[in-house]
Amino acid sequence: MKKYIGIMVGSLIFKGIAKGKTYYENLSFYEEAGTKYDLIPCYFRFSDINPGEETVLAYVRDENGEFVINPIPKPIIIHNRTFTGSVTAKRKIKKLKKEGIIFFNENNRYKKLKIYEILKKNEELTPFLPETVKANEANLKMMMEKYNELMIKPNIGTLGSGITKLSRINKNKWEISYYQKKMLVKEPFTKKFPTKLQNLLSNSKMIIQERIPLAKTKGGIFDLRVSVQKNIDSEWQISGIVGKVANGNKFLTNVAKGADCYPLTEILKDLPQLDSEKVFDDIVNLSIKIAKQLENDLPLMTDLGLDIGITKEGIPKFIECNGRDLRVTFRNAMMFTEWKQTHTTPIGFAKYLIDKQED
Repeated sequence: MKKYIGIMVGSLIFKGIAKGKTYYENLSFYEEAGTKYDLIPCYFRFSDINPGEETVLAYVRDENGEFVINPIPKPIIIHNRTFTGSVTAKRKIKKLKKEGIIFFNENNRYKKLKIYEILKKNEELTPFLPETVKANEANLKMMMEKYNELMIKPNIGTLGSGITKLSRINKNKWEISYYQKKMLVKEPFTKKFPTKLQNLLSNSKMIIQERIPLAKTKGGIFDLRVSVQKNIDSEWQISGIVGKVANGNKFLTNVAKGADCYPLTEILKDLPQLDSEKVFDDIVNLSIKIAKQLENDLPLMTDLGLDIGITKEGIPKFIECNGRDLRVTFRNAMMFTEWKQTHTTPIGFAKYLIDKQED
């Protein structure tokens, strides 16, 4: 008898199912994986599943290939693709877990500073981590003594919004760069911090990070989105690596800020001085080590989108971790095999969890 696998999505995706418009989620990939692993994917919002109720109203594909809403038995394994970080949501999840339901990627939004602190515990990873501290005046002065370029960014993900760059011009002079209404603003300063910088430092939700000297390709700096996921054997695998190239002189590589996406092989063609095979192996090894280290502190965090930078020398450097990779980078780069794999691999892991429950 086939078992249900729950795919818990946000309201935007859920409402789009009836119209066949599911944005960054490709339901056909989930369905294909369901056929492969003998599971029935069902799609619902967090508000649709409640403690004490035996069923959940969910979209399920019928024999005609149409998605229809029906009450179905609560799935015991749920792949979380929405945010559940509020205090109320955590209480609700705790009650659902007491009923035997297993969520993977239960919490998929983590503070950057927390991720840094977890990774820093592993001495092998230290050389690949940009130093990261809370934003305040004392920490900024300390970081300005140590580095020539810094990033000030929100401690929790924002798709590239609110990120500011600091660059040393000479011994005594610095420059702050930020975007205001899509326009790049640059302000030089010496001892007195500009108002913009003072405001950032007074915001407890900001961090200061050493800026990685990213390599360039196709006219702009780039970093990589690495999809690291648990598979049907409950082992970490790399489901895809895709490059995000900033437009021109922009210092942001976020797709939401206009970055273009390319396969890694395409990017490395512009960097003939690098050993492409070694670069690939180094990225894979670093990404798997990062995932394993995070797993120690964040159990069932099993579907990660790591941002990895590459220096001009080809050395990979960790930038940040996304607990809910939207996967659109692979689609934008026309990497359809990898795009599909980022959807199907978590369903294989769900199969592993279900089989383990039945042992």
